[in-house]
Amino acid sequence: MAGAVVVAALLAWALLPAGSSGTAPPVRAGERRAGAAASESPLPVIGFDRVAQTQPEPGLGTRDLFDFGVPPAPPVPVTVATPPPVFSPPPPTVPTPVPLPPLNIKYIGAVERRGVKVAMLMTDREEVLTGQVGEVVGNRVRIVKIGLESVDIQEVGSDQVRRIPLKGN
Repeated sequence: MAGAVVVAALLAWALLPAGSSGTAPPVRAGERRAGAAASESPLPVIGFDRVAQTQPEPGLGTRDLFDFGVPPAPPVPVTVATPPPVFSPPPPTVPTPVPLPPLNIKYIGAVERRGVKVAMLMTDREEVLTGQVGEVVGNRVRIVKIGLESVDIQEVGSDQVRRIPLKGN
């Protein structure tokens, strides 16, 4: 029987991991046994070894809110070189038309026969001038349009058109 005990001890010694002895080391406070399952200890492990370490300075809440630093330097104004002004010639001025002097012509009526309309005009010398649209009368005015109560005339050499109303005297 002694032989069987010796063989069992040799087998146990051979199967155990190297460096471990048959007895478990004593457990210090805050440590768990290596083989202990999580279900054995429902409390979390507290690392009491960190209590002895020095804590870093907290960064939050240490700044004085009413202690202002040096104000930043004002920004340096950037000077931008402006190009020299480019002078362009002024736009050509269009001469305003000279107002026409009052005409001494009166429109006294129109006659229409067979689709031909003829205007009758009277000068200040009481000369009667007659003409159709597009004709020059009295070597001075061109008839542009003949209406019922007015006639449009244009002085020769001018682009201005003037309307003369019907005069009944």
